[in-house]
Amino acid sequence: MPALDLIFIISFAVSGLAVVLLIAAKKFGEKQKKPFFLLSIISRGDIRVRAIYHKVVHLYSEGKEKTSFLFHKQIPIHSRNSFNKLLVYLGEKREQYANNMRDSRLLKKSDGISEFFKNISDIEKGNGEIHDVCEDGSQDDKKEVR
Repeated sequence: MPALDLIFIISFAVSGLAVVLLIAAKKFGEKQKKPFFLLSIISRGDIRVRAIYHKVVHLYSEGKEKTSFLFHKQIPIHSRNSFNKLLVYLGEKREQYANNMRDSRLLKKSDGISEFFKNISDIEKGNGEIHDVCEDGSQDDKKEVR
């Protein structure tokens, strides 16, 4: 921490010396009835900094207005436009796929009757009789409970 204290002491001494130098320059300029060169340099620098400050404030206000316009007007308009175009595109694709699905082979059978109904009609031709034999056991077998 002693290095930090040393930095504070040096900066305080330099700023105090600068204040004393400015006061001395002002007094010297009043005695000579013309501005001292150090004070004229500071005045010119102050004028330039003020001009730069005004430019920055002007650029900031213009940028603020443009971004406000962009976020409050342009982006909602473009997003709404893009959303509407997306809805139209999806509607067209839905219509296209719906028409393709209606024309597909899966929905159109050449014989007009599905396999399920064909199987049912085949079963009905046999009068619904089942001719399978159960070999595991029968209801006629008598088994006692132990």
